[in-house]
Amino acid sequence: MSKPIDLYGRPWSEREYIIVLHSYVANRNAPRHHMCDYVKEIAGIIGRTPGAVVMRMENYASLDPAETANRVGLINISQLGRKVFQEWHGKDDSLRACAEVLIRDIRSENIPTLFDPDPVKMPKAFGKYELLDPLGDGGFGAVYSCLNSQDGRPYALKIIKTDAMADAEIVARFRREIKALQAIRHPNIIRIHEDNLDETPDFPAFVMDLAKCSLSAYLGEKFADVDDGGRRPLLPAHDATRILYAVLDGVEALHLHNPTVIHRDIKPDNILCLADDSWALADFSLAKFLPRAVVTTTFATASRQAWGTHGYSAPEQFQDFKLADQRADIYSLGVLIWELFSPSWPPFDRTCTLLLEALNKVVLKATDRDKTKRHSSVAELRKELLTGMRS
Repeated sequence: MSKPIDLYGRPWSEREYIIVLHSYVANRNAPRHHMCDYVKEIAGIIGRTPGAVVMRMENYASLDPAETANRVGLINISQLGRKVFQEWHGKDDSLRACAEVLIRDIRSENIPTLFDPDPVKMPKAFGKYELLDPLGDGGFGAVYSCLNSQDGRPYALKIIKTDAMADAEIVARFRREIKALQAIRHPNIIRIHEDNLDETPDFPAFVMDLAKCSLSAYLGEKFADVDDGGRRPLLPAHDATRILYAVLDGVEALHLHNPTVIHRDIKPDNILCLADDSWALADFSLAKFLPRAVVTTTFATASRQAWGTHGYSAPEQFQDFKLADQRADIYSLGVLIWELFSPSWPPFDRTCTLLLEALNKVVLKATDRDKTKRHSSVAELRKELLTGMRS
């Protein structure tokens, strides 16, 4: 059986970052292009494409105080890349010595032979996507940034977790996520570009849009320097409203699709800011499909184990998946309204939301433990929300 690394390659390592940083520093005043000889030389040494090496150099240029005017590439560099830059910036002689040692080590590991004259090869997903950095590790899959070696554009690659392969239900859920994303095209739902569902049953994966950040990271960045004095600052109203209505539009598209799709894990981690600054809903691992006709569902796990995220998912999801319908997403949207418009710190507390009264009524209705008392649709929630915001 193949291993994921054999199919998709491996993320960038610290030594690769160091070697490219040295090359960037040594050629700071030279053009940066995939056809440059020094770029092709480094790419050959570390087994990466010239395009990926140039991307890393642009990352460094974005971090380099000497090139503050050039701010491209920041969203595509990992914390490891930032760490390498911070540790070695301004230490050119030490960096050169370290890089030379690492290059010698790599060359000794990849000695050409008669039968393998070019031993440095990096597998690519779908034959063209080069793995870059880990972005996240969820319950069912790991997400990496990747580079399309044909057009030089960055994307995200989601691969099912190796330790989950033994669980047929998890594999089926991953496949449902792929189908959900393929079936629904909407600007506020993450777009899937390719998958290997049929060709690679052992370690399926799909390629999707690369996000700049999640809503969690966005909020964390906005509030990073604020002390916890019992309240947190609010996003500008126009910003919070734009994010909320993007999510509402995306969820409504899911609910109106045939078959209806219930996301069941709407939370800031799964709301992503894309390259054009639009917001999209992602991660359909827990999605449930409801046929138009009433049928008996057997979606619940054999052990009747429930799934969701405490604080965001509806109470019925933690009793039985079969109890979760569109109103489960309504519950999560109610919590999201609180997240975007309340100065109170998490976790969500219905007894003290600190929301304006009109919004508080909307949130309390949306998050009622009795789902029959919640809004019946996104349209109804939006209507009451508009009324509350005008109050």
